[in-house]
Amino acid sequence: MDTNVVIIGAGIAGLAAGYQLKKAGCDSIILEALSFVGGRMSSEECEGFIIDKGAYTFPDAHRNLRSFIQDLGFKDHLVPTSGTTSTFSGGREYRIKIGSPMDFLTYKLLTGRNKRDMIKLFLYAQSLGKALDIGRPTSKTFDLERQSAAEYLLESFDEEILEKIAYPIFSEVFLGVPEHNSKLAFLATIKNLTTFKILAFTKGMGVVPEQLMRELDVRLNSPVVKIAPASREGLYEIHVGGENPRSYLAEGVILAVPLPLVIDIVDGLPEDLADGFRSVRYAPSIVTALAVDREYPASSMINNLLRRDDGVIATIIFDHHKSPHRIPKGKSLVTAILCESASHMLFAEPDGKITEAVLGDVDKRYHGFADKLIFSKVYRWPHGAVQLMPGSVRQQHELRKMLAELRGNLLFAGDGLYKSSLEISFNTGVEAANRIMERLGL
Repeated sequence: MDTNVVIIGAGIAGLAAGYQLKKAGCDSIILEALSFVGGRMSSEECEGFIIDKGAYTFPDAHRNLRSFIQDLGFKDHLVPTSGTTSTFSGGREYRIKIGSPMDFLTYKLLTGRNKRDMIKLFLYAQSLGKALDIGRPTSKTFDLERQSAAEYLLESFDEEILEKIAYPIFSEVFLGVPEHNSKLAFLATIKNLTTFKILAFTKGMGVVPEQLMRELDVRLNSPVVKIAPASREGLYEIHVGGENPRSYLAEGVILAVPLPLVIDIVDGLPEDLADGFRSVRYAPSIVTALAVDREYPASSMINNLLRRDDGVIATIIFDHHKSPHRIPKGKSLVTAILCESASHMLFAEPDGKITEAVLGDVDKRYHGFADKLIFSKVYRWPHGAVQLMPGSVRQQHELRKMLAELRGNLLFAGDGLYKSSLEISFNTGVEAANRIMERLGL
């Protein structure tokens, strides 16, 4: 036997599981198909710029992960951001401070009627209480996910709420659109929007995963191609492909990868589970980083672009708002996240074509931007974020019940059976580690 537990995936879920096992004295090996750790919680340095490859902020509400980060010694790395956001509509910029009710009342993007409708929506969402808890759904929760967010809003409110509020929210939080996510997903997201606070890592999102890699046995460039029961009863054989194929023998396995990938690598997965995993929908995402030889001190941190303006970008982030030390003096770094339709359309295209399309969009809002380009980077995420379609939460609930009854020492971690969230990924990683130790009697 090579180790007690093999963990598949070195995102925050897999790393959290590995760390929890190590604390308890349980040996583990983490296998990661990519050449870096952290998944969407990763970053890199290039020519003095610190680039976040996926997730770009850290919600203050992520209490468990935040406490863990502080315990690791990174308390001073998490800092509040300016929290300003702008929405571009019809060539004009409309700015508001995130989590500021007073700013909302004077927000010129919305009409008086739109603001009254939004207040009704906030109050309605807050009145629903625990019915909006996606992880512990009730019959009321399931009732709230019968419609898509788009259907609900067009039926009950002005179209401007859909296009100017719901679309930017789903683009930013779910990397998707209101047509592919439920009324429940929308209400659960806006419930605390007026008190929402965001933090950033002064040295990039990847500092925590990289520290965990130094403390754990993580093996990069190790794509798992098959997991099957070993000939020796009670053990699993994990086969790795790639340039250095080999196999591992372990008492237990924790899978911390997007659920559609599980179907192809787990031998003998029950068909009802395979069907359930297959139905979990992820939106792909393309993230581009653009370094330019110019400063933009007056910009908002987060800038939303509306789909009615026919661009490829959903969100533009000016990274100097995270920390001035992330960018060389006199320069700027923009992170541009493509909208869902553009991510689908351009996913297999060369980096140059993606960069050209993105620069065209940015240049329309910040004239002369493209002329100052120093370099660009493109990051592709085939499983960018879970989409909470109508009926998804009920289905996730049923899948979690099936997994609880699954025999053996094969466990799952990650946000695939909830919603995309670093906090959920972290929590499920810790929970999977605790459960597997209990099953192994460790």
